[in-house]
Amino acid sequence: MISPCGGKFLNPFADLADTHVKTLLETTRHGVVAGAAGGLAEIAWVTLYAGATGADPATLARGVTTAAGVSALLPAAPVILGVTVHMALAVTLGIALSFGWRALSSHRLEIAGPFPFMLAALVGVWAVNFFVALPVISPGFIHLVPYPVSLVSKVLFGLAAAEALRRQDASALKARQGPYRAELVMIQARPAALRRYDRNVSAL
Repeated sequence: MISPCGGKFLNPFADLADTHVKTLLETTRHGVVAGAAGGLAEIAWVTLYAGATGADPATLARGVTTAAGVSALLPAAPVILGVTVHMALAVTLGIALSFGWRALSSHRLEIAGPFPFMLAALVGVWAVNFFVALPVISPGFIHLVPYPVSLVSKVLFGLAAAEALRRQDASALKARQGPYRAELVMIQARPAALRRYDRNVSAL
């Protein structure tokens, strides 16, 4: 049996744990939305590039599945599988970036929103992918699109993800602050003794 004092002592720890869980869930949710926004921005850019150059989207999608090592799952539907793998990777990246942004912004550094952080992170991801990882995992993939096209794709991911994080952070901050409510201020009447004192002073 926990004494009343023990219960009061444990309450702050329970509140702290509850706040920590809520923060983790909120950061994960923000990352999912940010990653999905970035992934869709990349798909839109690659689709536009394919339409302008006459490239085959299925070839690009097949390159994604080959690089991810899952091309054998749906060999007859490379586009669907490629988009699915791409969005799964995008959401995973978005969650990682969301936690990175949360850790960075919690130190109250002078950062003008999530845009510089996201753009720097995505350019770094692009460099690692195309100069370190992909030459080993799937050398053919790096030749499917020119380097500038793939770089613009990652920059668009960063912009879309940053905007998604900015909007969600603003909404979360507004929700925590709560709506402004005007409160009535009641002016109490002066006691009768004070009123009599005022009259006496005025009569002098």
